Amino acid sequence: MDKVAHLQGKITSLSERLTAVRNRLVETAAQAVNIFKEKGKEEMCKVLQKGISGVKSMLSGYRERLVDVMTDFEKTANQIDSIGDELKQIGNSVSNVGRLLAGKGTKEMSDEKPGVGLTRAVNMPVKKTVENFRKKIDATDQAFEKLDRLSDRLDVGKEAEKGGRVSVKDKLSQMKEKARQQKKAPEPDKAKAKSKEEGL
Repeated sequence: MDKVAHLQGKITSLSERLTAVRNRLVETAAQAVNIFKEKGKEEMCKVLQKGISGVKSMLSGYRERLVDVMTDFEKTANQIDSIGDELKQIGNSVSNVGRLLAGKGTKEMSDEKPGVGLTRAVNMPVKKTVENFRKKIDATDQAFEKLDRLSDRLDVGKEAEKGGRVSVKDKLSQMKEKARQQKKAPEPDKAKAKSKEEGL
């Protein structure tokens, strides 16, 4: 029962780490939206880069923990298999002793199925869990690849060369300032047109 409790504790730890990764992603997205509104795309990209690196480090810890738990489950599965093989050998030896006492020859153990039925039944969910952990590790590796691609697309230097987007607030402020300046100073073309009209 200690082994089961130990494995359950590790799975709970994995769940907590995954929740922390999800929360970090949500926080980063919220920060990115606010920064985009305040300071523009370039600053948003910086915030996202920082958030992605934090998520990557958390995912790395999550992946290590997945591998650790999967290894424990594999050890458990191997122990159950070896117990089953030993039980099968013991059963075969006992039956051979009985055959010898009855005057019949010994019978070889068949290797078609490992262990005995009970250990195969007990081991089936453990082996399925190991396979699920392998899938989760693969999914984590794919998440790393996606984060790398996203990080490359958010490279601030590349965006600056393309003429990155200006903050919405900055753009509105510039437009208001331009409108004020146009109201204060008459445009030169209009001033010339007025002077020509007055001259005629």
